[in-house]
Amino acid sequence: MSSSPAVWENWAGTESCRPEAVLRAQSVEHVSEIVADATRRGVTVRPVGSGHSFAPLVPTDGIVLDISALSGITSIDPALHQATIGAGTTIAALGEPLWDAGLTLRNQGAIDAQTIAGAMSTSTHGSGLALPMLSAGIVGADVVLASGEVERFEANDPRLPALRAAVGTLGVIVSLDLQLEPIFKIAERLEFWPFAEVLERWEEETRAHRHFSFVRGPMYDMSAVLPPVPEGTDDPTLVRIYDAVDLDAVDSDGPGQRINRPYRIYPDQYEPAWEEIEPYIPFERSREAFAVSLELLEKFPDVFPLEVRTIAGDDAWLSPTQGQESITVNLCRTWGPDNRPFFHAADEALAPFPARPHWGKQPYLRDREFFRTLYPRWDDFVRLRRRLDPTGTFLNAPLRPLLE
Repeated sequence: MSSSPAVWENWAGTESCRPEAVLRAQSVEHVSEIVADATRRGVTVRPVGSGHSFAPLVPTDGIVLDISALSGITSIDPALHQATIGAGTTIAALGEPLWDAGLTLRNQGAIDAQTIAGAMSTSTHGSGLALPMLSAGIVGADVVLASGEVERFEANDPRLPALRAAVGTLGVIVSLDLQLEPIFKIAERLEFWPFAEVLERWEEETRAHRHFSFVRGPMYDMSAVLPPVPEGTDDPTLVRIYDAVDLDAVDSDGPGQRINRPYRIYPDQYEPAWEEIEPYIPFERSREAFAVSLELLEKFPDVFPLEVRTIAGDDAWLSPTQGQESITVNLCRTWGPDNRPFFHAADEALAPFPARPHWGKQPYLRDREFFRTLYPRWDDFVRLRRRLDPTGTFLNAPLRPLLE
């Protein structure tokens, strides 16, 4: 193993800590050694990938365990469309080698810097009402428990749905088996519609396309990639439409229209200069949520563009889309010390729907009762966590009151 100076911060500098050590494990055996020693000494261990989260999931005075060296695709099963992948592999590193093997991720988000285990553990998603969280693709995993033992979670393991959004509290994921898809291309259309038309056609379009989302609010200077706003468009709103197309479709790259491989279409480039929350709201209450979100834009005019996406339901115990089709409302502000009033106002305004938080996009965590009301399997998860980690090795100060 190797260690670095005992300072850690996330990608945006919004979360940081001075732990006992930041250790970069070089192998599964090293992870086991680090974790077993920490458990014996009563020291907290928090696993970290690329640190691409705004939530206080990593900070600890114990050990920050960097698993980024556990990277690479270790095996591919073309018949089952599955691959075994090291937990520290970034999403960006998967596109080309999987494509060469005739496979691709079913879906992904706009940022591909996350490690695959970090993305899966924090409910990272793409968009599409028929497409669930990325973690729904987990069909097996190897996990280092608090004892240092490596535990295998198979596809039929009743504990696997708990692991799919466990924010690193059941153990350290060291490898994942993922269900993939045969390769396909994506056709992207970016258009400006009148906002009234977006509202009128919302449900129809979300069910007609692989991905239908919209962005509302002040736009960045993106003139190089966005089409012009049609003359006479009332209250223009940017609409994103993605559909799968045949492999023989000719690649193109014009303003507002592109065709290419999914891993080349989905990612955008972002500077880490903001923080955000992203509530998940039942799809059937979409229009009410839009109205409340627009009121927030009126009260806080310096909010970044508001983005609305859709996600299919799943069965992961702590997934924000557990048991329900959902929309997400992405609410961002430039990073600064005065953002809490906005985030608290947004939480309060959207709570009645009810709104479940994104595990990687919540700058603060609410209390246990708040989460128990939102997640039917919350108590089941806590009981499982206690069995796998009876001394709370994987709980930092923000997580301990919720899951101890």
